[in-house]
Amino acid sequence: MFIDFVQLTVLFGLGILATNIVVGFLQKRKKTIIILTIIELVVLAGILYVLLPSKTLSSMLWINLIGILIASAVLWGLNAVQSGQLIVEGNKRKQKVIKSTMKPIGLAPKIFGLGIVALLILWGVSGITRITSTDSIYATIPAKTQEQAETLTSTKETPIAIAPDTAKRKMLQKFSVIPNSNMFTLDGITAQTINGEYVYVATLEYNGFWKWFKLKEIPGYFKISATDINAQPEFVSKPLHYTPSAYFNEDAARKIYAAFPGYGSLGTINLEIDEEGNPFYVQTLYKEYGVTGLMHFDHFKTAVLNAETGEVNLYGSEEAPSFIDAPITSAAANQLNEYYGRFSQGWWNQFIFGAKKDVKIPTENGIYASGQITPMLNKDGQLLYFTDFTSDDSNQDSALGYSLINARTGQLTYYRDTDVGIMDSDGAISIASKIYPEKKWKAEMPVLYNIDGVQTWIVSLMDSKGIFKKYVYINAVDNDIVIDADTAQTALDAYRIELATSGSNNQSSDSASMTERKGKVQRVQLLTGSSQTVVSFILENDPIIYSVNINNSPYAQFLQVGDQVTFQANVTADMTAASIESLTIEGVPKAENN
Repeated sequence: MFIDFVQLTVLFGLGILATNIVVGFLQKRKKTIIILTIIELVVLAGILYVLLPSKTLSSMLWINLIGILIASAVLWGLNAVQSGQLIVEGNKRKQKVIKSTMKPIGLAPKIFGLGIVALLILWGVSGITRITSTDSIYATIPAKTQEQAETLTSTKETPIAIAPDTAKRKMLQKFSVIPNSNMFTLDGITAQTINGEYVYVATLEYNGFWKWFKLKEIPGYFKISATDINAQPEFVSKPLHYTPSAYFNEDAARKIYAAFPGYGSLGTINLEIDEEGNPFYVQTLYKEYGVTGLMHFDHFKTAVLNAETGEVNLYGSEEAPSFIDAPITSAAANQLNEYYGRFSQGWWNQFIFGAKKDVKIPTENGIYASGQITPMLNKDGQLLYFTDFTSDDSNQDSALGYSLINARTGQLTYYRDTDVGIMDSDGAISIASKIYPEKKWKAEMPVLYNIDGVQTWIVSLMDSKGIFKKYVYINAVDNDIVIDADTAQTALDAYRIELATSGSNNQSSDSASMTERKGKVQRVQLLTGSSQTVVSFILENDPIIYSVNINNSPYAQFLQVGDQVTFQANVTADMTAASIESLTIEGVPKAENN
């Protein structure tokens, strides 16, 4: 590793070496130049060790050109000092210069000037290339568009996570179970699945250099259910020798960099746990496009570091081990969203003189990537990144759409119903925060779902200490329909009944997921809303409450206990309420039930 670092220093120090060799050779001041070169390369090595610049074309050019400027400036300054050592005679009022002790080194200023010109050229080429490559970079985004949102049928089938502030609060309350707990701090929380359970995982980090120097090992990590509001955190005793807060060659980021210095990195590294509980650190890497610093969005790489052994492997994001839920980290997803939202019509269009056609700005109500990303799990167990987009006009509260990015494949799916306008996440947070104004609860982690055909915001309410209090379901189209409850499924059931009663513009789920239900009616209730009437009923040996709007099924208002009925419904485990569009009542002419 030491030899590799020396080679890296030489590679980034070519500008310093070239400048000093040229000046030293022409001016015949070899001893002074050798000493300066050694000092400058040592300083450069220290800077490289701290900053870890990727060995990409643009970073090599920039650093070498800056090295030329610094080396020539040092020589220029040395020349000024030495040439100013003059022999003078006379009193303080009148001095006469007799001679200078040496000739000035005139080459250094010229090299400095050439370095400035080269930097300006690189800056111009880089900027122009970034602009001219906009369309080709945008074309690499694996994107598709859909109208329907992610469907939420049951919170068991599609887990609804609580805001991670609650998980972090509980972990901090359990901090004393850690040996030498005062020597550590709790770091960021990541969402993932372990053995099929949706969890939050948080690593410990050293509380400073001397703590690392004394211990040299993190004792483990915290794990807690992301969906069970009553769950308590578990501290898993698994040693982590390589971590982001360690120093020198035990720094996790440095280990990944040393293994693959030719790649650029995105954001911080994430902790992922395999099915046996072993810790790994994951970072998204990319190859630079020319000298732009940009990437091709369909060629992400994933570096995986074993936190115990230090072994580092590189994978294509889709070929990463199956236990890694997010080979593409949130920082990469954020870059995808930013580029997708701003550059669909080219580079110039994002500015006011370009009309800003189709420009979409990610909101900042998430929990990852400085608030622009929220993780969520779909019914297939895949981790997705959610972000909604709004206009850059601060007076507009309407969402232009939202994206879901697959954390393994990088596939960006943009959802927008062009026929129905919906409220953005800022509006959802504002509504949820005002439900209990006297308690001063804050709303966090808004996520959008399709519930019975209705775009719906689900928001977590937290108290001032970060403790979860309630889920809030908000109709994204009709903001007057707001339901809150202690659990996600209870809120979902109440929300479904409210949708049916209020006569909202909901429609049943996709017909492909519907199954035929039949049975004998045990109880019936007529629910009259402001503009609609809904019949709710339950069947014998069936705990689910079914609701049907009489506008869709007019003869449903005559339903009685003991009737045999048949209907289509989408029912999953743990559901206690379901809306249906029509039903057939045995004994009533079939035509009258259509």
